[in-house]
Amino acid sequence: MTDDTLESNVFYKHIKEHHWEQLVGWCEPNWVVCVPQQSALTGVELTSALVEAHALRQNGSSGSQYVSALCGESVVYEVGGEEPRVVMSHLEDGPQVLISKAAVLNEYLITVKDKVIHLLLVDTLLQTPQDQDQDTAHSLLSTPITSPTIAETFLNSFHCHRVLLPELDRAVCEAGKQVRPSVAVDDMQTILQDLLLQSWETLLKQHHPSLQSHPPFQDHLFRALDYYVSGCLHGVLWWVVTERCQVVDQLVRTRLSHLRHANLSALQLGVPANYYTPLPAAVVELASLAGVEGAVGRLQCVNSTIDLIQAQAKEARVTLHQYKDQEGEPELELGYEELVALLTTVVVQAQCSQLVANIYYMTHFVFSVTEDDPLWRSLGLLRLTLENIMKLDVARLPTPARTLRKELSLQDLMQVSAEVESRFEIKGASRSIGDITALDLQLHQLTQQIQLSTQAHSQAHLTGRNSAGRRSDRASASSTQDNNKTQTFKEFLASIPTSLRESLRRRQSQQRSAIQSSLNG
Repeated sequence: MTDDTLESNVFYKHIKEHHWEQLVGWCEPNWVVCVPQQSALTGVELTSALVEAHALRQNGSSGSQYVSALCGESVVYEVGGEEPRVVMSHLEDGPQVLISKAAVLNEYLITVKDKVIHLLLVDTLLQTPQDQDQDTAHSLLSTPITSPTIAETFLNSFHCHRVLLPELDRAVCEAGKQVRPSVAVDDMQTILQDLLLQSWETLLKQHHPSLQSHPPFQDHLFRALDYYVSGCLHGVLWWVVTERCQVVDQLVRTRLSHLRHANLSALQLGVPANYYTPLPAAVVELASLAGVEGAVGRLQCVNSTIDLIQAQAKEARVTLHQYKDQEGEPELELGYEELVALLTTVVVQAQCSQLVANIYYMTHFVFSVTEDDPLWRSLGLLRLTLENIMKLDVARLPTPARTLRKELSLQDLMQVSAEVESRFEIKGASRSIGDITALDLQLHQLTQQIQLSTQAHSQAHLTGRNSAGRRSDRASASSTQDNNKTQTFKEFLASIPTSLRESLRRRQSQQRSAIQSSLNG
């Protein structure tokens, strides 16, 4: 029977007002419900998660061990001991076990719809993973999620997730069964969108109220789920996408191969010679696109490629500025046309085999990126670049003043080294002369490295092949375009939406508002 101490307790009042029906399921002999004393509740926000964390169910055959309705088996509680009795929690954190105690001040039995409910009045709030997860969240927010592995690590870092992640895996498997070539892309998007939003809300509600209403954490959690789910379903989604894009991708592959054989240079596309520099890191990054799992992961790869282009171009400009002892600050920002031109050369050199499929994939199956996000803008830039590539007529481009040779034999390398060194010897201290370019500086540095390497080793095993004659033959070949094929590409690319689905943003906004409303009572 209750007394004044229990009846005046705000936690108990909250249960009576909001969870009275649930108490029917939390009945003897398998359940006990802990009620923190009034003094322990100062400044504490009463939520459904907090109540569920204090509803304890017997675990297994042991009569003294319990798990909570909120945390499941991630936290084990023991009720026992001599007077005064205690509720002891065992929270596993890797190799460590964190133990906390709550003293039992009184016990009550109440009746709800003919069910007997066992209440324990305790001196403090029970230890739950929420408090520790709150600290974990703030430390992890500074780490960007850029791969399915990082996403999985993020999701598993929270104790309150662990009981729910197996259910998420089952839901992902069920979603994968519904993804088939015969299913319309809008329907596939809806399946994944529903899965992500439902999982996001379920996981978010397990956290401390301060995190539930924290936009950066909301976004971080949604990005992690996007990476995780898209990574799990990458195989089946990518197969469906490549089937739909294979004809157009063949047209693009042929075009990219032609431009590569023609030795397309950013100089021909209008990039000033003083600022032109090779972009090997960007080429390697974009060439790795096929090895990235998940649409949002591939979008990150495209964005990283553009970042590398900008970084390498800026480095070349700074190096040239310093070498010439020029006054003032160098112009570091790439113009939009320069960036498109440099990305064009990177795309041609990387020779990605399924660029159209990747654009289709990233456009339709990325859910955690807004249209003002740099990731989404990078996709628009890649799309524009590909459109320009398909319109390029090599025969009408200006012939570069200096032919760039990408494959050199030992004899060629020695000749280039001699030419570079002679140019720098002639200039001497006259570093302000304008015909020294960023590319010259890079070749100069390479020549010096070769010289140092030659001095350090008695023999240099250099291999190469001189394909200048073949390149000359290929460059002289005609670059006629098949108008029908080009039109097919344009029509297909035009059918791919350029905007994110408004329905996703609207539904997530509604769910954010609903979560905030529930926290406000």
